[in-house]
Amino acid sequence: MSYFLFSTKTKNGTRLSLVIKYLKIYRREVVFLSALSLISAFFHAITPYFAGNIIDGLLNQSREYWGFILPLAPAFFFFGLWITTQIIVNALDWYLSVKNRYLDVRIHADYVVAGVSHLLELPLSYHKEKKMGDIQNRIDRAANNLSSLISDITITLLPQFLSIFISLVVTLLIKPLLAVLLIISTVAYLLIIIKAGPLYSAYLRKMHRAYNRAYGDAYDSVMNAQSVKQANAERYEKKRLYRNFHLKAMKYWSQMNYIWQTMNSAQRVLVMLTQGLVYMLSIYFISRGEMTIGQLVMFNGYVALFLGPFAILSNNWHIVQNGLAGLERAERVLQEKTEDYNNENSIIRPDITGKIEFRNIVFTYGKKQKTVMKDISFIANPGEVVALVGESGVGKSTMMDLLSRFFDPTEGKILIDDHDIQSLNLRFLRSKIAVVPQEILLFNDTVRNNIRYGSFDASDKKVEEAARAAHADQFIDEFPKKYKQIVGERGVKLSTGQKQRIAIARAVLRDPRILILDEPTSALDARSEQFVEEALRKLMNGRTTFIIAHRLSTVRHADKILVLEKGMIVEQGAHDELVKIENGVYRKLYELQVGLRE
Repeated sequence: MSYFLFSTKTKNGTRLSLVIKYLKIYRREVVFLSALSLISAFFHAITPYFAGNIIDGLLNQSREYWGFILPLAPAFFFFGLWITTQIIVNALDWYLSVKNRYLDVRIHADYVVAGVSHLLELPLSYHKEKKMGDIQNRIDRAANNLSSLISDITITLLPQFLSIFISLVVTLLIKPLLAVLLIISTVAYLLIIIKAGPLYSAYLRKMHRAYNRAYGDAYDSVMNAQSVKQANAERYEKKRLYRNFHLKAMKYWSQMNYIWQTMNSAQRVLVMLTQGLVYMLSIYFISRGEMTIGQLVMFNGYVALFLGPFAILSNNWHIVQNGLAGLERAERVLQEKTEDYNNENSIIRPDITGKIEFRNIVFTYGKKQKTVMKDISFIANPGEVVALVGESGVGKSTMMDLLSRFFDPTEGKILIDDHDIQSLNLRFLRSKIAVVPQEILLFNDTVRNNIRYGSFDASDKKVEEAARAAHADQFIDEFPKKYKQIVGERGVKLSTGQKQRIAIARAVLRDPRILILDEPTSALDARSEQFVEEALRKLMNGRTTFIIAHRLSTVRHADKILVLEKGMIVEQGAHDELVKIENGVYRKLYELQVGLRE
């Protein structure tokens, strides 16, 4: 039976190896609780023996037990043993239940923490390629499944198979023929599972894939609720959700459930037939004086104990299959390679001055993708303001992603203070860079915690000083809860200008050597733009700054302007130099924007 449970291969071996890997993590708890479960199973297994002897003790008070005759009423003696056993069993089961549920919750929490932490350490390319709703659903399902596999199956169920061994020994001693009947019934039981198992597993995998896709689409629609509303697409999304969940995922669930219920019914019929045959043969043996009534009671108790673990396993078949399939899918995510945070050979410098050099950079997103950047070379000296201009899609944001090592160049090098950034410790590198993006995404937390994000040790005083430097204190002081005000999901309770100033305050608090501004004033009204530009001027002072600009009026005072076209730097220089180039790309862009304003 284990072959059909664990036969599907994964990258690291069998499904069984995945469960064993996690059993090793919790081996102390599993061994301790399994030992208690074995003791509980033993006491459960001897209970029918005492019950049968109570009956025989009532019917024959002079009966011989274990080579001698018990005085007076043996029924009371066995009843005392039965009561003692029940007290022990109930106490053990209560303790096991408490500890098992604690382990269940702990395993779930550990897996979710590990899974989400792993996601956060995966490269940005992974997040851009995958649907996070699907991935998060995989992790949450796997956490539930793993806790069930370990606490409900491994600890609770498997030790109960000890009762099968005890039941077999006792029934063989009572009546070998009836014991053989039990064995035949068990073999038939297993054949049903083996026959239906692979088909059940196939539909189960299809169901998992369908539900993951459905949750991925659902997550996307909720995360883009504003776009859905702007497009008046609520009905479209509702139909898509119905199609994904009802017509696709539930179809596989229904097919899987049909197999499961058919298998379950067949097993119930088998148990009924077995019990019926046991009763008929027992009555026959009793009529011939070859069995006692107490032994009949005892034997039927052992029938339940003998088939009980198989019945539980059958009833938990979907838990086992769901658990293994879900765990396998989540493990594929956890096997994805994370960013190189812990390279022992990486360099951590005391500080950097902010000199940046791109040397012959070529970048392609994938082997089959077109080249995004070609032979990019330039130097930004410490404290300089460098503007990146050009039409959308020419590689401006990609250049800054390469500087932050969200991606690595296909060819060439990026150097900071003459050190290849791939030799620098990744956490050190990013700690020296602050980004004020065009689209600010804040956490559903307080204003204070959003400003402090990334500078977690900063005092409240430092946070408030950063807010004043960003001119954010003007609107924060108007909030009922001041710095304790909750900003809402993705900062929905704040205006665009307010979110920009929160982001600038965060950058001020970070005190970076390198600053990246991604068109931070493009969506602001005139008043907000004035505040933001003043805050940015203070922030940029003394820092190497890159400005990704579409409005050329914002970069006129940059020390150096890089003009990109088709992934290449076609012009570079100061504003006054570039506007003098006849038929120059920058000049055409500038004249076009000036003309549009007029």
